[in-house]
Amino acid sequence: MWLRAAALALAVVGAVAGLTVYFSTENIPRCLVSGVGTWRPPTNGRTHRYEAVILDGSACFFDMDRQQRLVGALPLAQAHWLAVAVPAASDTLRIRDTEHGVGYVTRRGLLGVRTLDLHTKRPLYVTRFEGFTWNPRFGPDPPSHGLSLAPDRPELWVLDAPNSVVHVFDVSELPDRPPRRLEDIRLSKPISGDESPCTRTCGRIGSLLHSADGRFVYIGDAGDVIDTRTREIVANLEALHNSRVQLEVDWVAGKAVFPGHS
Repeated sequence: MWLRAAALALAVVGAVAGLTVYFSTENIPRCLVSGVGTWRPPTNGRTHRYEAVILDGSACFFDMDRQQRLVGALPLAQAHWLAVAVPAASDTLRIRDTEHGVGYVTRRGLLGVRTLDLHTKRPLYVTRFEGFTWNPRFGPDPPSHGLSLAPDRPELWVLDAPNSVVHVFDVSELPDRPPRRLEDIRLSKPISGDESPCTRTCGRIGSLLHSADGRFVYIGDAGDVIDTRTREIVANLEALHNSRVQLEVDWVAGKAVFPGHS
């Protein structure tokens, strides 16, 4: 009898210990990093540039000028000025290249990007990612789930989500010649599986965003930060690995400015 009692006691202790471990893992720190404080706007007169990643109802602020350092978090409920600038989700991505009179468009079923004449809307080119394939039964559709023009040079960056690769194209000769591939940058983490923590639309599909000065490219759902000069990955932000919603916030003379936000 006493052997049964001892075994039962050990089982109860083990169950309690297991539940303790389980519930402790449920306490996820803000921005997925322990000890993150509340973000406070700078009080000096200098311009401060942040990449804001929206994660589980909070904004995580990464300082672009301090090696992408996480400098604080702010609940969206306390930041209505930030919430109004959060980009809306969209399946088809479109960007305008007014300098060359063209637009770039993704399309369902196309592992690549289309180039259109801005004035006539006539298709000019279809650029595919040579050497890369995609199974439409897996991953996002359209699979090219990120488009961005470099603000400081004639380059088009396209996110190939199924292959976890960023393709860089020279577009300096548009519209006379099609985009010319410069480089394929493989990401450090695959764009697959689900974001966590997450409450809805959790599947990773990716996003891509240049900083306003053109120095960096941020990859949502992978977390990588790419230096555009060297085209090398210089950081990986865990919050951005678990979110595709991101935007740049520049704090200028005591006010928030959102570059590229219309």
